[in-house]
Amino acid sequence: MDKNNFWNEAAKCGAVIGLILAVSSVLENCVFLTEGMGFIYLMILEFFGVAAVHYYLLHRYTRRRSQLYTVDEGFTFGQGYGFLLAVSGFAGIIVGVVQAVYLHLIVGYANYIDQYVSWMTGLVGRMGNVPSSMEGLFSQVVNELQNSPAPSILQTLWGGVWSSLVFGAIFGLIIAGVISRAPKPFDPEVNE
Repeated sequence: MDKNNFWNEAAKCGAVIGLILAVSSVLENCVFLTEGMGFIYLMILEFFGVAAVHYYLLHRYTRRRSQLYTVDEGFTFGQGYGFLLAVSGFAGIIVGVVQAVYLHLIVGYANYIDQYVSWMTGLVGRMGNVPSSMEGLFSQVVNELQNSPAPSILQTLWGGVWSSLVFGAIFGLIIAGVISRAPKPFDPEVNE
């Protein structure tokens, strides 16, 4: 890893994280559209597992990047946070492309919405009757889902980028704060 090769390193790290998040997204969508409730609990566990792996990889890549800078140079919060956001941006592009291909080309957006509405009504049916105060709201939500226009491929791509950037921004606040270190140009241990 070369510290002057910022964008290449961010793209490589983002590609690894993006592939993991993209596979997770497709798996979550596939499991989400199944009829069994047991899969929902599995999906929740998978979500938290992927979030932990996402955090770990961002921390590892940023720590590895910080080791390129000497003690007298330091590694600022801004350098770490900028690297994290760049990695998250590249990961988001991969996630967005995979989501766009999955939703628009493989499954079809109208089919996806039909399966989602079917899943939602099945879930409500298993839980019992909808309270009368919620029936109007539930039918309105279903109606809105079925009648809303399909997002464009660019909107779906942007959704993947946006979600990855939000997670990267949140995780980045913690990671960049932990990894940053002030420059110590006059440290006696360094100068000896």
